[in-house]
Amino acid sequence: MYLKRYAKSTIKAYLYWIASFIRFNPMMHPTTMGNNEAELILNHLVNQKSGS
Repeated sequence: MYLKRYAKSTIKAYLYWIASFIRFNPMMHPTTMGNNEAELILNHLVNQKSGS
C-alpha cells in the first residue's frame, strides 16, 4: 500500500479492519477462512449498527 502511495489514513483504516476481522474469527489466519466467516462478521456489523 505504501508503494502504491495510499494515504496513511487509508492504510490505518485497512489495518484496523483486517485486525478486527481476524479477532472476530478466533485468531484464524485469513487464508484459512472463506465466505462463511466474511458473512458472519458482516452480519454482526449490520446487527450492531441497527441495534444502536
